[in-house]
Formats: sequence, structure tokens, C-alpha cells
Amino acid sequence: MKKSLLTLFALFTIHSIAAQERIDGTFDFQTDPAKQYSIYIPSSYDENTSNRLMLGLHPWNTSRWNARSWCDTLISFAETNGLLLVCPDGGVDGQIDDPIDTAFTTFMLEYMIDNYNIDEGQIYAMGFSWGARTTYTYGLNHIDRFAGFMPIGAAINGTNEVSDIIQDANEKPFYIVHGSFDSPSIRYTPILNALVENGACVESLLMSGIGHTIDFPNRNQVLTDAFEWLVNVSCGVNSTNEIDLEGEIKVFPNPVQKGSMIEVLTTLPIQSIRLWDINSQLINEFSESDKISTNSLKAGIFLLEVITAEGIWTQRVVIQ
Repeated sequence: MKKSLLTLFALFTIHSIAAQERIDGTFDFQTDPAKQYSIYIPSSYDENTSNRLMLGLHPWNTSRWNARSWCDTLISFAETNGLLLVCPDGGVDGQIDDPIDTAFTTFMLEYMIDNYNIDEGQIYAMGFSWGARTTYTYGLNHIDRFAGFMPIGAAINGTNEVSDIIQDANEKPFYIVHGSFDSPSIRYTPILNALVENGACVESLLMSGIGHTIDFPNRNQVLTDAFEWLVNVSCGVNSTNEIDLEGEIKVFPNPVQKGSMIEVLTTLPIQSIRLWDINSQLINEFSESDKISTNSLKAGIFLLEVITAEGIWTQRVVIQ
């Protein structure tokens, strides 16, 4: 739908604070004549420059949450990080992943691109509870639209909701925020492991003593740290000197349990081994060993680079 039609259908109110704009409005969309949404434009917005956009997906609790209240919750975070924020509403049942809601989410993203100067390579998605569940499902179903994902306290059952689409997470960044009292064995660990196993770039924060809530301490800083990671992470390190040594070098075991040794198995003379994190930071270099200790490393994805006289060989390594 073109901009002129979008403007025709939009009914909104604007609340201005200095250069900031808050827009709460409705669209006549499919079967809903007044489908609600909320938008926040940060004070740093420049119509002459491409800007980052965050899709905010609200939880399922109609007594507290809708597009407006979720936008209220995220305004400080959006302003701090110079993010345009768009929050579609989940309707009367509050579930933001109904077919009409996912169609409306796509519509609102297109609306933002049509009406604001958006960097289409810097569109992100985040949500809490049911909104985090939808961050996974909608995000993986529209994987090429997003630069990264921030699910918070996802209301999911293991990997059931994404079992047929999780392979699309390959080399996409996910920063998972979760509470240690919020059923992590069901809602956190399985999806984290599945993302890692399917080649996603994953960082996570399991907050000690926190249950199923968005009202955790230092929320704005936690979300800002997560977002900065999404923006700066590099999903893999590729060497310009890399050649095909497949079958001549193996890494065992992989995945590896933290505290165990990683062993490089090869008959080729090894000149050195380098270990990189997913931020493209060199962690360590080993010149006279084919074994690497994981004692000082945290769980996550790493890149092992083996340098031989034949060339450079790389392997993604998962530490659990």
C-alpha cells in the first residue's frame, strides 16, 4: 500500500516532547476497522540520514499490555539508543502472533519504511513473553528482514514453536534475556542450544533470581547492552587465505563441554592455532599445541583457525 493510502487510513494522535514524537493511532486493516499501533520517534531522528528501527512485540496480558503500554515501556530504551520504535497491537485477545497480527506487523514495517528514512539493513525485533515467542516465530519466518533479535523471557515450550524453521537462524544474531526463575529448562536452554546447533550467533543473559517479568533491575542498561551486542557482533570470521582442507583437519569433540579440551586432529604440520569469539576478537593463539583448554571460556560459539603450510582452515566450535 502506497504512502498516500496509508496516510488516508491513518487516524492518530501525536504527543511531542522536544524533538521526540509519540504516535498512537489506528488503521482500517483486514477485519479490524481500528487496528491499533504505537510509534516512537527519538530526538536523534534525522530524515536526511538512514536510521535504525526496532520492532517491539508486546506480551499476552490484556489487563496490562497493548501497543501503547509496550511502547511506553520501551521509550527510554529507544531514546537511549536512537531507535525508531514501532509497536503493533495484538487485538482483543492480546496474542500478537494471530494471522491478522503478523500481517499487520508486516504492514507496519512497510509503513515505517515508506514514511521514515529507515536503514533496511538495521531493522531489529524484540519482545517479552508472548512477544518474545513471536520474535522467534515471526522473525524466523521473515529472517531476511531483520539484522538481529532480542527475545526476553520467551513464553515458549522448548523448541516446539520453531522446530520447522529454526534452521533459518544460521548466522543471524540473537541476544536472549531470561530470568533464572522463569522455567529456564523449558523456555531458555532448549532454544539457546537449538540456535547454536543451527549456526546462529548467540549471546545470552540468564538473570539470577528473576522470574517472568520485564520489570527487572537496570532494565534499560540490560536492553542497551543486548542491543549494542546485536549491532556490533560479526557472525563468523573469514580468512582471505582460506583454502579447502576439508577432511584433512578435524576438531574433536564439537560441541565440547566447558572445562574439556578441544583437540585438533591432523597429519599436517600446524604452524599455529587461533581462537576467535563471535565479535571477531582474538581470544588466544597457540603455537606449539594441538589441544586447547576451555576452562577460561564461557558457553557460546567460537571460530577455531588452524594455520598450516598448506593454508588456513576454520571451524565453528560450540562450547556448552
